[in-house]
Amino acid sequence: MKFLSIVWMFLVMSVFPIFGQSPEELPLFSMPQLTYEGAFRISSHSNGVSNLNYNQGPIAYNYENHSLYIVGHSHHQAIAEYVIPEIVKSETLSELNMVETPIQVFSSVLTKTNDGNPQKINSVGGMYYVNHGGQAKLIVNGYEYYDAPADNTMTTVIIEDANAIETSPVSGYYSFKGGAGHTSGWISPVPEEWKEALEGSHITGQSSGIPIISRASVGPSAFSFEMSDALNAVTSIETTTLLDFSLSNPLNKDLSNESKTNNIWTHLSRATYGFIVPGTRTYLTLGNSGGHESGVCYKCTQDNGKLCGGYCPPVASDRYQYYWLWDMNDLMAVKNGTLKAYEVMPYDHGFFESPFQETGNKGIGGGSFDPSTGNLYLTIQSGDMEQGTYSRPPVVAVYNTNGSVSENEILEHVEVTMYPNPTSDILNIEGMVSESVIQITDMNGKQVKSITTSEASYPFDMSSLSAGMYVVSVRNVAKFTVHTEKVLKVD
Repeated sequence: MKFLSIVWMFLVMSVFPIFGQSPEELPLFSMPQLTYEGAFRISSHSNGVSNLNYNQGPIAYNYENHSLYIVGHSHHQAIAEYVIPEIVKSETLSELNMVETPIQVFSSVLTKTNDGNPQKINSVGGMYYVNHGGQAKLIVNGYEYYDAPADNTMTTVIIEDANAIETSPVSGYYSFKGGAGHTSGWISPVPEEWKEALEGSHITGQSSGIPIISRASVGPSAFSFEMSDALNAVTSIETTTLLDFSLSNPLNKDLSNESKTNNIWTHLSRATYGFIVPGTRTYLTLGNSGGHESGVCYKCTQDNGKLCGGYCPPVASDRYQYYWLWDMNDLMAVKNGTLKAYEVMPYDHGFFESPFQETGNKGIGGGSFDPSTGNLYLTIQSGDMEQGTYSRPPVVAVYNTNGSVSENEILEHVEVTMYPNPTSDILNIEGMVSESVIQITDMNGKQVKSITTSEASYPFDMSSLSAGMYVVSVRNVAKFTVHTEKVLKVD
């Protein structure tokens, strides 16, 4: 028994941060640690002014009611609240529990402000529930779907009584500083260990993938802010920029993937939720992407004969759910002024394989994270096609961030070293364990070299590359990134 207690203490100390450990020293999160816990369904029947068919996607977890606020049909942009049923761990729709009726029916909120919604905000980008001095409130971010002049500045309203959405006063509009197309999306909590360093209690973000790309962050963004500032706002809400892009400085310049080497961000990419994983130094963003294999065309006829109305992949099936993982140390460098917000690169990115997306549109509409349990709720767009011929509500999938790390990962802390840096030719990479993939990416996000090796050390030849800064990542065959480093190539 004593032996088991010691082993358990060792595992806990390995997975969770040690008291007094600075957040910059916390481990990076890997996607295999995000475990699928199950899912549930919600009835597609109308309740109030809307229903969940072809819904917008954003959700917000209410920890007091163990419920979700969810946005209805994209044409209505109304909000309802549903209790979360018992989660069934299955990938078969018919085995999941169904919620039939809401706690609160769908009610419109974007047009209820005293200022009359002067900028015609008509799309919900994100929501967050908070109890402020005993009063339940719902923070709602929004944007104008087609802001052609790209001149909107307003982002946020507050439902003053989140327990009575239909009759509650709605205050606003307020403006998160940083640009409406950069701050009008998701809202997520900052873990305790990061609040002091970030000087904020929450994060708001947004990305391109909505019309008028010039107004948006062309890559996932992150702005920290104090919730108290938002709740007491008069007009604007102060933010601190941590991660941000633009059309001039996108996450990847080859947005149409003409090179067929862009596996990071295209015209079809969109992040719909982001949060800092507690106990780690990872900012995890999730959403959708496409065109990484066949490229991106505009108003073209796809291989299935369909004429698309905007950007789309030539191969219709070249769309998927996607994730991007960011090192918080890089975001801190942005905050401290040693790195520009558009110079940060994800240390890992790739396909996110959730259940139910094969019958849906392969989209993640939104998310909400519950730090008390580690549960991440995601809406899988149009994932439920068994409620009627024309019914297309989402499936709510539940993941958990407390997934156990394998014994090898706990006991085998790998120290990868790269030298010399700068280098004119050979970059020596040492300290790898088992089979590893070494990738080198330029600062535009284009992968320029990739090799797989089973050696503990490898002389990586960079002599043929142009002078400049590159990102070199080393990860095992399961895509667990053990080390990422910026390397300067000189002539």
